[in-house]
Amino acid sequence: MIYKSLAEISDRFDLFLFDAYGVFWEGSKFYDGSIETMRSLVSQGKTVIVISNSTQMHQNLMESYGRRGLTFGTDYHYLLSSGDLLRHHLLKGDIAFAANPHPRKYFVIGQPHTAAFADTLYERVETMQEADFIYCGVPFLYEEDVAKYPQYADLYWPVLNRESDGRKVWDTLTEAPFVEVVEQAVALGLPILNANPDFTAKEGHPLVPDSPSVFVVRNGTLAEMFRQRGAEVLEYGKPHANIYDYTFQMLHNKGIPVDKARTCMVGDTVRTDVKGGINAGIVPILCIKTGVTAEEISKGKTVEMLCKAENIDVKQVIQINSVGGME
Repeated sequence: MIYKSLAEISDRFDLFLFDAYGVFWEGSKFYDGSIETMRSLVSQGKTVIVISNSTQMHQNLMESYGRRGLTFGTDYHYLLSSGDLLRHHLLKGDIAFAANPHPRKYFVIGQPHTAAFADTLYERVETMQEADFIYCGVPFLYEEDVAKYPQYADLYWPVLNRESDGRKVWDTLTEAPFVEVVEQAVALGLPILNANPDFTAKEGHPLVPDSPSVFVVRNGTLAEMFRQRGAEVLEYGKPHANIYDYTFQMLHNKGIPVDKARTCMVGDTVRTDVKGGINAGIVPILCIKTGVTAEEISKGKTVEMLCKAENIDVKQVIQINSVGGME
């Protein structure tokens, strides 16, 4: 059975964990009825938490969503990100790889993450040869990258002119410009740290007037490129249990009980949200007409096929059209 909206089954749960992109946020706007549904859950006394596979700290995400109309305390209670979890472990100094249990120096592919690494014992270096591990930043492209790989120009998506240093930044719809640097790192035998397992994110960009939202490459794609080439990959975020353990510990510290049988993970992606919910021992709810799954279905996939690819019994998954309801 496929339910039209989350409201139809909300009485089954006390604790709701929400993914952001593809669930209530479309990339440039909120899905119709999504905020109203979340607000209704809060007003009913439910606990609503946003868990995002984003390298940004939760404060930045809260401010960003708040400016757009998602209100802390009214529409949700807490927001946690995989970036928060990364920061937690960097501050503890317990990043460890099988090949190197005490790494210290890291080389960045993509965008640096100054906020996460600030005031920790980890040191960014300028060459791979100096590094103990690779950090997968957001896979933005810069002028030198665009110039080096002009053959993919039609797949680059302008993001911003960065005020701090005037550098132009592009998203990319293809991972091809990163193949060379990934293979260099693999040749050196370097392990990988990633704090956003999402392969893609649907984004709309202000530098392209009236642009539609498109699926652009994200950190998880880089991590998968490494994984397929035999590199060791350490990840934080969905579908891994670490982000859920972090969330449940936060709730425990605040005296909020967690009954996993009455806790759900609402997401749009089988690989991260559904599998993550199952890994955490909670109920997965999949939006099939928004986000990644809607895109997969438009390309001929079925939910059964997506679940089978992840060794998931589709009967474990509650399917809804969307959070707010969509025909």
